[in-house]
Amino acid sequence: MRESELHELFATCKSVLTSWTTRLRAQLGENFPEKVTAFHPEMPVHGKFQQPCPVCEAEIQRVRYAENEMNYCPRCQTGGKLLADRSMSRLLREDWPKTAEELEGE
Repeated sequence: MRESELHELFATCKSVLTSWTTRLRAQLGENFPEKVTAFHPEMPVHGKFQQPCPVCEAEIQRVRYAENEMNYCPRCQTGGKLLADRSMSRLLREDWPKTAEELEGE
C-alpha cells in the first residue's frame, strides 16, 4: 500500500469514527447504554448479514473468526471479491466462490 493510500485510509477511518462518536454522544447524552453492541441500526452493513446493501443491493457477507464477526458488501467494499471465511473456505476449498457473482451463480 502506498503512503498516499495509507494517509487516505487513516483520514477516512478518523472521519467515520469521529462522526459516529459525535452521533452517539448526541443520542445518549450522559446515559451509558445498558446493552452495548458493535452493531448499530444506522450503520449501512454492520449486523446485516444476508440483507441487501443499501447502495448496490448486493447481499451483505460476513467473515467470522472465533466469537467475532465482520460484515461487508462485496461489491462496494471489496471490488466484488469475497473475503475468505476461514471455516467455510477450508470446507469448500477450490469450490469457494471468489466473487459475489460466483456466489450468486451469475
